[in-house]
Amino acid sequence: MTRHESTKADHGIPSLADRQISRRRRGYAVARRTSAATRIGPSRANARDAIVEAAVGLFDKQGYEATSVQEVVERAGVTKGSFYYHFTSKEDMLLLIHDTFIDHQLEVLDSITSGVGSPRESLALLIEEIVVGVETYQPHQRIFYEQHRFLSDERFQRVKAKRSEFERRVVRLIQKGVELGEFRPVDSPQVMAFGLIGMSAWTYHWYRAGDMTARDIGKLYATVVIDGLAATR
Repeated sequence: MTRHESTKADHGIPSLADRQISRRRRGYAVARRTSAATRIGPSRANARDAIVEAAVGLFDKQGYEATSVQEVVERAGVTKGSFYYHFTSKEDMLLLIHDTFIDHQLEVLDSITSGVGSPRESLALLIEEIVVGVETYQPHQRIFYEQHRFLSDERFQRVKAKRSEFERRVVRLIQKGVELGEFRPVDSPQVMAFGLIGMSAWTYHWYRAGDMTARDIGKLYATVVIDGLAATR
């Protein structure tokens, strides 16, 4: 150390060695914070997933009204503090479950209608995929169709708007098929759309894995609907 550096150190100004040590310490601190953030991030994400999974199971089994936040956190294996870090209320979870299901439906519809398939092919695949969704979303579907009344009016209207969008787009798909001559004219494309959506979605109410897979059932439904709509047979 030079005399000049030593003098600075003596007067409270960090020496070169002190500055190097300080930089290393700051580096270690940043590394520790980064490491901690890496650990906390997945942990929080996992906690949120666990809370949602617990809520789906409990709402499906015993109903929204009969389920308390305490039961949800106990089943999820987290604290109430963790719950309120992710959600402000029990209803937040109910809305998320509704959104998860209807957003999935819209994504499936987007994927199918953005392809190169004809209206006939697209409608057949949509019916099939609506039914196949029961394998992953059966509890969500039961909650969606049977417990939406527990959402506040404002939140229900948000979900209803998404559901109406899905229905309108299915109606449009049928209309397009008629315009292109793939489907025979029908008195009400809307009634037809409601019927095929209801038939496909209602599978959640009775489906159990067995000899016929959900895809087998979906293909069967699609055949019945498309044969009935076909302009030529």
